[in-house]
Amino acid sequence: MNKYHINLLPHGRQINARSGKSMLEALMDQNIFLRSDCGGRGTCGKCRIKIIPTNDPPEFKEACKFIVTKNTDIEIPESSMLSSHIISKAPLSLPTEFKDKFKTIDKKNEYGIAADIGTTTIAMYLCNTARGKTLSSISVKNPQAIYGDDVMSRIGAIYQKKENLAYLQKIIVNAMEWGIKKLLDSLDFKDEMVSRMVVVGNPTMIHILAGVDPKSIGLSPYHPAFYDAKNICSNDLNFTLNKFSIQTLPQVSGFIGGDILGAAIAVDLENQPTGTLLVDLGTNGELMLKAKDHFFAASCATGPAFEGASLSCGMQAVPGAINQVKIKNKNDLPEYTFINPSQSFGLKPSGVCGTGVISAVAQFLQKQIISADGACKKDIHFPYVLAPKSSSANDSDIFITQKDIRSVQLGKAALITGIEFILKEAGLDKPEKIIIAGAFGTFLDKKDMMTLGMIPVMDHDKIVIAGNSAGAGAVMILCDNSLLDKAAQIANKVKVVDFNAKQDFQDVFIKKLKF
Repeated sequence: MNKYHINLLPHGRQINARSGKSMLEALMDQNIFLRSDCGGRGTCGKCRIKIIPTNDPPEFKEACKFIVTKNTDIEIPESSMLSSHIISKAPLSLPTEFKDKFKTIDKKNEYGIAADIGTTTIAMYLCNTARGKTLSSISVKNPQAIYGDDVMSRIGAIYQKKENLAYLQKIIVNAMEWGIKKLLDSLDFKDEMVSRMVVVGNPTMIHILAGVDPKSIGLSPYHPAFYDAKNICSNDLNFTLNKFSIQTLPQVSGFIGGDILGAAIAVDLENQPTGTLLVDLGTNGELMLKAKDHFFAASCATGPAFEGASLSCGMQAVPGAINQVKIKNKNDLPEYTFINPSQSFGLKPSGVCGTGVISAVAQFLQKQIISADGACKKDIHFPYVLAPKSSSANDSDIFITQKDIRSVQLGKAALITGIEFILKEAGLDKPEKIIIAGAFGTFLDKKDMMTLGMIPVMDHDKIVIAGNSAGAGAVMILCDNSLLDKAAQIANKVKVVDFNAKQDFQDVFIKKLKF
């Protein structure tokens, strides 16, 4: 197979690419990650690069659709690069009891990494494990999205071509290693300072990281290839950093894994009132309900819209993302806020994150811009512009389309249907309390969630927004290894609710599509 040279301008770095590969894959092989919200299917337009021919004018192409057939000069716009954001103080809520354990400790500093591998986003935390402190964190889009935005797409890619397992493992390891280096560099730390890593994630993500074929998760009865917690040497997964151990958590089923167990530890679900519902929001919505002496758990495919992926102008919840919308007059441009943690002068919005689209759709309903079935009213022009190109960082309008609204409908219908079925299984009409976990849920407005019908209508005081609890659980286990046993104890008390076995699930889901 022929190899060609790709020349990256203006810096002049040269990489090799095999003939027949897409430019997106060729760049990824060299740890150059572009946005690919549609999973490399050529529908999102986020991976645009500038092709610079020798004699002809430059032109923009989508990297996922541009097949390498010759030596090529390219430029990569900043807006096409995979976004990452380092946060000096991680947005984690750790229990007081956990913090108290480390108050009187006087011993040598030790450091480790806690990681939450989501289907859409990877969150990583650099911790002083001897003192129970999170020093810095980073979030980055999961580059496996080139093979699809949900776990079944990635399982399908491996089923079709066995070599894809090694490739999917390689790119997740590369992305994690890149994140670790960024975290270490941010504090002038050296590679050898990291001695341990704890990783949480859904079973498919953990299987792929460990290099284990997840195809059994994609076939009825959807069992994982392994259930036990694993301790793996980083060298065995082809990390190139100084050797360290990687600890994963137990898995309960093909879709209930270490992420929801980590979240349950972080929110102390065992000691919450009976009837407390933990909702971990992401591309997959995991649910765990506390019963009297055990737990019910289930997973529902909420889709990538809640994390900003798959939206027309979607992006991660990083600086530049519109995260709240307020419409005063449906004929005028709306007001909005966007993420700007340091209040940087001149920063403009670049897109809309999951929180922003939830806020916008709730406003559409309240201002009667759309009807309860999600259709836009005839007198309103769609796509609906949130920020005109004159106000955006990309010199193009930031907008929401009818298709984006449908994505929100599908996600919210899956979530509320799942909640109703898990409550029914426990013999409850409504939850006693709801704990919303997941980075996406951190900035959600409770009223917006109830307006859209994402969760049951209930007293606002009984709804707790807990932040990235899966990541918090990983941090806690990293710093206190005894909590790994607690995760195993919780796993042994879980009764899995299989929605596939519920004959009326689809009928209820369709009814719940209405706002």
